[in-house]
Amino acid sequence: MVGSRYHEADGSGMVCDDVHYACGCRELVHQFHDGNCRTRIIRHDGKVLLNELSAEHAE
Repeated sequence: MVGSRYHEADGSGMVCDDVHYACGCRELVHQFHDGNCRTRIIRHDGKVLLNELSAEHAE
C-alpha cells in the first residue's frame, strides 16, 4: 500500500530511502557517508513512532 517512494544513492555511502504510504504514514531511512543511519517512522496522525540515529562508530 505504498503511495510514493523516493530512493537516491550517491555511490559513496549516502543513501536516502523515503516511503510515503497512501494512509499518510511515512518511513524515512537516511544512511550517511560516515556509516551513521537515521530511521524515522511517522504514523499518519503525525505521531513519531521511531526516531533513531545509529552510529557505526559509537562506543
